[in-house]
Amino acid sequence: MPGRRPLLLASVVVALAATTGAAWLHEIRPRPVAEPTAQTSGARAERTQPLGLTADEERFATELWALHREATRSAVAMSFAGISYHTDDRDPRAFARKIEPLAKFFHDAETQVRTMNAPPSLSGTQAQYVDAMALYANAAAEILKFTEDGDAQRLGEAHRLDVKASEDMLRVGEVLWPGQYKPH
Repeated sequence: MPGRRPLLLASVVVALAATTGAAWLHEIRPRPVAEPTAQTSGARAERTQPLGLTADEERFATELWALHREATRSAVAMSFAGISYHTDDRDPRAFARKIEPLAKFFHDAETQVRTMNAPPSLSGTQAQYVDAMALYANAAAEILKFTEDGDAQRLGEAHRLDVKASEDMLRVGEVLWPGQYKPH
């Protein structure tokens, strides 16, 4: 009866032979005839290229972009204000002073986006952006209520609203400004 070592060596040799055979069969198998490279890459390019915006859609996207830049900056400022409150000073009055102008901005931005003249093809996108601004305004309002009553559950709700608003804003960005840098 052979010892364990020769049996183990034979097992390793058989496993290597099986792997080599499988690799060899994989390499020699017939391949389907591929489309010419130019056609293949052209088909991929068609799928990945976003559709161009019409003149009205482009006008709306440009008008919204001016507000969007400030909305993005304000959303980040609100997040940093919350981080600063939790990590640095824990002063509710200082926290409120940071949030008050942001709350006003988001309230005004909601109104401004609502009054923009969006083409019918982007009415859903406009509504989603209006909702995002309302969510940010509500998050800021929850934070301000927290600074008055100290109820920490308000901060959890504000965070939930902030995350939802950020997601909505990013979805609008993918429609109007594909490939845009996403700071959140």
